Amino acid sequence: MFRPPINYDELLKRLPYKYAIPMAVARRAEALNDFARPTVRTDDGNLVSIALKELQMGRIVIKNEEMLRVLIPDVK
Repeated sequence: MFRPPINYDELLKRLPYKYAIPMAVARRAEALNDFARPTVRTDDGNLVSIALKELQMGRIVIKNEEMLRVLIPDVK
């Protein structure tokens, strides 16, 4: 079965903070490692791949998205 690869541009549309994506994926991968149930399947079964796919499909919710605005640079 063909599954399209993870598209980082699509992830940025869903979560517009480029530094928050790896943090969210890492936290979800840690939760999966600690016996959380995955909501998607991947061909390789890698926890990071599963977390990326969940983020891309909108199954990961960032609770304090307001705090992520600190990550946006204030360049003028």
